[in-house]
Amino acid sequence: MLRRLRWFEDAFAAAPDVTTQTIRALVSYVVPGRESATKPLIRTLDRFLPGPVPLSATAATILNEYAKQVDPRSAKFAAPFAKLSKANKDRVFATVASLPVESAGSIQFLVGNLPDLAAFLAYSAPSSYRLSRYSGVSNGRKELKGYWHA
Repeated sequence: MLRRLRWFEDAFAAAPDVTTQTIRALVSYVVPGRESATKPLIRTLDRFLPGPVPLSATAATILNEYAKQVDPRSAKFAAPFAKLSKANKDRVFATVASLPVESAGSIQFLVGNLPDLAAFLAYSAPSSYRLSRYSGVSNGRKELKGYWHA
């Protein structure tokens, strides 16, 4: 319980730069080269659950705390998650997913959905059409014509 209170205090004290660095690292981890989705992700998290502690700061604190457990050398940085290798970031998500405590469900839910939300926001902006090779609205695509016959 005391450990959770410390995390809460860390989340409350998290500077915007630490939150931004951590969320930017998350977006880079999920969709390399699409760091422009960082601000929309922070804004989405903070609007999803408004409160005295922004949800983005809470998510960043959770990622940073588990980053310290995965690689203790990262603890010397303000945003440890941002300094991890891709393999260690994988381990952070695996560690959170394997938490045995029943009360960790909300943490698992939050952290487990962060990559999906980051990818959704990265690919949903019109500027990402090129990245996803989306050619726009169409009445049919030649590769699909004749596929379905009524």
